[in-house]
Amino acid sequence: MKRLNLPLILDTLFAAVCAFLLFFTALRFYTKNALIGLIFGICAALLFGALGYLYISNKQRQSLLLSRDRKSKKLLSLHLSLSRDDYIARLLKGALGEDARIRGKRVICAGQSNFYNFKMQPLGEDDVARIIKFRTDDKKMIYCNSASPEAAALAAHFDIGVTGIDDFYDTLKQKNLLPEKYAYEEARRAGLFKKIKSRFTRKLCAPLFWSGSALLALSYFTFFPIYYIVSGSIMLIMAAIALVFN
Repeated sequence: MKRLNLPLILDTLFAAVCAFLLFFTALRFYTKNALIGLIFGICAALLFGALGYLYISNKQRQSLLLSRDRKSKKLLSLHLSLSRDDYIARLLKGALGEDARIRGKRVICAGQSNFYNFKMQPLGEDDVARIIKFRTDDKKMIYCNSASPEAAALAAHFDIGVTGIDDFYDTLKQKNLLPEKYAYEEARRAGLFKKIKSRFTRKLCAPLFWSGSALLALSYFTFFPIYYIVSGSIMLIMAAIALVFN
């Protein structure tokens, strides 16, 4: 069952209502005819509502694709960091093409030695230094998750290319070589309690405190104080939890 896209519906209705009110008010004022204002207001609401729907849905779709790509890149980065060297070498060989050959911890293709160093931390200067000391007449390229600014500068100084996870992901995706299942993708899913606990940061303390205090203060001036007292008390308790158990 497809989930209802409530933000898209509300934004579309908002655009339509704004267009209707603007056209209806302006035309009714200038023409002194409510019927003309109503007709053009409805037409404007339908037109701008449709345009708003198309624009917002397109932006949502692009944002969703970017979000999925970012998640897949993070999973691929972790997957490669936890994978064996022989697996990475075969994957890199497939990405480079049929002419590629595996030689130890590098893959040679078209006169270029392609090294790989996928790890959790960014590529460091020492990692680049080891590649610099490797003797070969081939041009050198390092495949990694990411590289520190110092490592990237050192590699550029010695004419060594660096390919990060973004470009490597795009290459694997184009050649349909992305793993069907990433390592540890399903591992350690956060439980409900941890998800709730992660939301109680110190940033919540002040808004909850002032909101709760305001509700308790308003309870002195209303005919139904119990609702204000209960709501304000809950907010103050949540503020204390956010502060103490952050």
